[in-house]
Amino acid sequence: MKKFKKWLKKRKILKAEKKAEKERIEFMSQFNTCGEGLDLFGVPEILFPKHISVGNNLKINKDVYINARSGVTIGDNVTLSYGAKIISTGYDIDTWMETGKRIHKEDTPVHIGNNCWVGAGAIILPGVQITGEYVLIGAGAVVTKDITESKVLVAGNPARIIKHYDK
Repeated sequence: MKKFKKWLKKRKILKAEKKAEKERIEFMSQFNTCGEGLDLFGVPEILFPKHISVGNNLKINKDVYINARSGVTIGDNVTLSYGAKIISTGYDIDTWMETGKRIHKEDTPVHIGNNCWVGAGAIILPGVQITGEYVLIGAGAVVTKDITESKVLVAGNPARIIKHYDK
């Protein structure tokens, strides 16, 4: 009886792993390009997935939101923590003020470079280019401008560099 329970438990685990792998492959196929090693820890909300290009070893946690209407590029070894948001579109305010019509700006893609970690609840706004490596975006930060320096901690609203790392 003990052997049967052990066998059954192992079979259930393998079944769950196969299901998770199938969901991961299906998720990856939605992107424009996607490297190896995508890890999902929960269900993200992604709009316009065909406008997303992803490198290797992306980790996406629960409640991540990506609006890729104008394009999102994510490099290698990037982590998007719980509730992080990447928004690549906005409205043309001048047109809205003149006519009352909301028209999306289509020229504001977001780029996140290699080895970056986007903290829980952080927001990356349209047009931001994170070209530095080993950039840590603190929890709750609102990134409104490009980050070109490497090995930095960025935090606040609006986000600014608050620490440089030597290692």
